[in-house]
Amino acid sequence: MRRAASLAWMAVLLVSIFCGSGTAQTRKDIFQPGEQLVYNVKYGFIKLGTVVIQTGSISPQGIVKAHMEFWTADIPFLHVHTTVTDQFATSDLTIRSFEQHEQNGDYKSDKYASYDPVAKTLTYSDDSVTNEISRNIEPYDDALGILFNMRAWSGAVGHKYLFHVRDRSGARPVTLTFTDQTSSQAVPALDDKEISTRVVDGMMDLGNSAPLGANGAITAYVSNDEAAVPVRIDMSIAVGSISLVLDKIKRPNWTAVK
Repeated sequence: MRRAASLAWMAVLLVSIFCGSGTAQTRKDIFQPGEQLVYNVKYGFIKLGTVVIQTGSISPQGIVKAHMEFWTADIPFLHVHTTVTDQFATSDLTIRSFEQHEQNGDYKSDKYASYDPVAKTLTYSDDSVTNEISRNIEPYDDALGILFNMRAWSGAVGHKYLFHVRDRSGARPVTLTFTDQTSSQAVPALDDKEISTRVVDGMMDLGNSAPLGANGAITAYVSNDEAAVPVRIDMSIAVGSISLVLDKIKRPNWTAVK
């Protein structure tokens, strides 16, 4: 059961380090309602699970909805299913509300949070607390928020940026370095055709309880175009790496650079 939770957490963490590429330090308009990205979570040739990320509608007030779902493959003693639904402000790409539902074997948990950027208050509920209010909280992101920020600001080639994700224990830094390296990657979602990608290095503070010997080091490969689609994410663990590999994509009018 503990291993199942670690693998589920690892998949969500990998998503949180998604990032983009480009040639100018200008914010890209990467939001396309209805976009769907499907990733296989793999350890070598072994499939551990599936991650699906969907971009929903954008309100007149500039609030975008997003959804992420993870479930494990048919592996003995590994039965995890997690869904996350968020709302972000497109003005600064920080979170406004968060909802997570997880089932790990027979164990189920639910988490909810809402953030007021004016009052800087965070209201949080889970199975043990209801409407717990934290004050003086600076704007922050979760996994999907880091994804959107990295894609939107993916023109920062040669630059390093610090972002923060938050859980109940507090905020943790994520540092992304947008290198000038490019790499041709075969993408299963595109019938294994090779496309041009930019290499991004990342590091996340995992604290003292990182699962599977992970040290927080990430290598990401993202399409070298305006859509900045993450096609592969590798995260180092004690032996080898766990990867998210783009298996399917739904994004109208997207043509990757070969």
